[in-house]
Amino acid sequence: MKAQVKAVMATQVPPDDDDESLHEFFLYWYFFTEDPQEREDPRRTRPAVWVRFGEVSHLKAIQFHYPDARLGPSSSYTEALIFTETWDTAKQLVENVSALLIQEQEETIGEIIEEDTLEDI
Repeated sequence: MKAQVKAVMATQVPPDDDDESLHEFFLYWYFFTEDPQEREDPRRTRPAVWVRFGEVSHLKAIQFHYPDARLGPSSSYTEALIFTETWDTAKQLVENVSALLIQEQEETIGEIIEEDTLEDI
């Protein structure tokens, strides 16, 4: 599965297990919008980069390169949220994270091919 990376405005909201549009990170719940102008509560809304992992190697790369990233949901850790100071910074970080995950995937595929080749020898 391919990873998804998006710039979002993340608004912290009260927990609601029944609302599937919310994302849980480190015991906090967030509602996302991709419109930087939409800020229902400016004190609780921040620009961020949301990542949905496609592989375990993606999770490890995010943990290594962005140690302050919040991981979630608590049941699976298949997503990360990296907060930024500005919307422009979030958009630039989307490019950086996407490149990192593509590089990580290429390295993983290379390792698999190398392992298979060594087994054939």
